[in-house]
Amino acid sequence: MGFASGPVTFKRFFVAGAAPKRVDQDLLDRVEQRAIGKGTVSARDGSEAGWVTGDHILDTKFDFAKNAIAECLYLAMRVDANKPPSEIVRSYQRIHEQALLEKSGREFLSRQERREAREAARDQAEKEARAGRFRRMRQVPMLWDLTRNQVYLAATAPAVVDRFAVLFKETFGHALTAATAGEMASRFAGAARLTGAYEELRPAQFTAPPEGAEIDRGAAPADEARSRNYLGTEWLTWLWYRSRHEEIEVAPAGGEEGATGRFEKSLQLDCAYRMTGSVALHTDDPSHSPEAVAALTAGKLPVRAGLQIVHRGEAYACTVRGDMMHFSGVLLPAAAQPDNPRVLFEERTARLRDFLDAVSASYNDFLKQRLSSRWPKLLAAIRAWIATGSPVGTEGTLTGVSAAS
Repeated sequence: MGFASGPVTFKRFFVAGAAPKRVDQDLLDRVEQRAIGKGTVSARDGSEAGWVTGDHILDTKFDFAKNAIAECLYLAMRVDANKPPSEIVRSYQRIHEQALLEKSGREFLSRQERREAREAARDQAEKEARAGRFRRMRQVPMLWDLTRNQVYLAATAPAVVDRFAVLFKETFGHALTAATAGEMASRFAGAARLTGAYEELRPAQFTAPPEGAEIDRGAAPADEARSRNYLGTEWLTWLWYRSRHEEIEVAPAGGEEGATGRFEKSLQLDCAYRMTGSVALHTDDPSHSPEAVAALTAGKLPVRAGLQIVHRGEAYACTVRGDMMHFSGVLLPAAAQPDNPRVLFEERTARLRDFLDAVSASYNDFLKQRLSSRWPKLLAAIRAWIATGSPVGTEGTLTGVSAAS
């Protein structure tokens, strides 16, 4: 689903450079220049990408009513693929081979004849592709939040993300940086003047390494250790500890109401040392299940989790992948006026911002402790909690601060 209705699955990006103050005609003109079928961006596989309004897949009439939503630019990237399926090409080749056999009267074709049949099949498929027979169209909605200069794309697949980043740069002249756990931590550290502590970070070891593990590598592969995206997994581990061990809610900065929550519905745990595999659980409260407790005690850490979050009096639910900060199936609170589509969309956009505030506040609260001198003591407490083999308790606090990242 997109952003206008239903559950939301998306990936967040930071935009390099200043954002426009508002959706104006100049911005819409730039979009028009890269509309699908007009200024499309082509890929090596022959597919093309361009903009549509997001109203429907064939609509390229951009205007303020459709594309200016709650101080956001709303669009959809349409990708047109026109590649003949390999099964079709093979079928055409078989047909040409059969025709050559009937013509020659022989039971077998020569190598040259098989080559001719293969080339004839490719020529036939390419001709039909140029005529549009195999065209497939797909649209992926996006929101450019101009007030925060962040982009939300309703997809997480790397191929789609790469295509989108190219089209966005070609259209608006701005590069995108994925809001991964490591990138968010880097920006937090810079703003908090903790860059030195951030640069010295190494993956935490919550349990004793299994026999044969490469201890020098730490609890993360080399590429993840450099990006520090492992902090997202550590954040989920910390959330588990907080929600099952601590009962005291830490008041957020500025006196604003914090966010509380718990794990629910699903939980995936992977071996931190890439040795003992993974465990995927689907139950109402996976963090209490014996399988989750055993996996955590054995050295597996939560990499993907279903969360229920209550923030500013509203309840949200989602599944989050910690390292990439991918959000899927985000359930936003119901809007007050569902009869008006535009009001509904704008209210959902406001709720989406609140949801991201809750997540960012929680992650920032973790980072404040992770980058402080208090971390060794906290890590020892988490290790002791895991070692007990019974990580249970009461619902706890997800955030101790409230600020957008």
